[in-house]
Amino acid sequence: MTVGPPLTEVELVHTWDSALGRPGPGRGLLLLGRADADRLPVGEVTALLLAAAAGWTGGRVAATVDCRVCPEHLEVTLTVADLLAAAPERTDPDRTAGPFTLTWRGHLLTLRLPTTADLAGAARAGDAAAAERWLFDACLLDADPPLADPSAALPAVSAAMADRDPLGVVAVSLTCPSCGGTTEALLDVPAWAWQAADARVRRLLDEVHRLARAYGWSEAEVLALGPHRRAAYLERVP
Repeated sequence: MTVGPPLTEVELVHTWDSALGRPGPGRGLLLLGRADADRLPVGEVTALLLAAAAGWTGGRVAATVDCRVCPEHLEVTLTVADLLAAAPERTDPDRTAGPFTLTWRGHLLTLRLPTTADLAGAARAGDAAAAERWLFDACLLDADPPLADPSAALPAVSAAMADRDPLGVVAVSLTCPSCGGTTEALLDVPAWAWQAADARVRRLLDEVHRLARAYGWSEAEVLALGPHRRAAYLERVP
């Protein structure tokens, strides 16, 4: 997948400042700097955020989840490169973000991939079954002939979407070292990207604070130095 250049430090600080006034779940999307971010397929958003935040995390995605069997906390670390390897190239005509068709039990289904806006809508649907049906209804563009029981097509549709958009759900299976139980961890990439951005900006602001006190420079002047000259000056600050 082709991605744009990462945010500059100045852009990152301004984006972070703007995002703090938004609800938590949508903050990560602002890091893409795209008005249509919530209308992109989920896997595409995931790939773009992984690429954007890789430099702030050393190219790794780390998460902690609770074992479903015992009180143990499980840690998982994945590389951004490995995750991005699963992203389809958008130059592949069979892997575009547009509608696609699926033949299921004599029905020709025309579908689109779910977006992050769809996920937000599904989250308000109630339980997991209701959310899955809500997503299905949102992404089903046409059925010829019409489906008498749409829920019966859900497994086939879910499998087709997962094949078409592998990063639509980022999950890893973990085995607990304490009890041997298996837990599937779902990685919230937008939340991870926001946490990485937040940590990076707060480190930048610490550097601005130290250099502003030492030299009287403004925030813009400190950030304009770039990371290497800024580090060299910080070494000289007692």
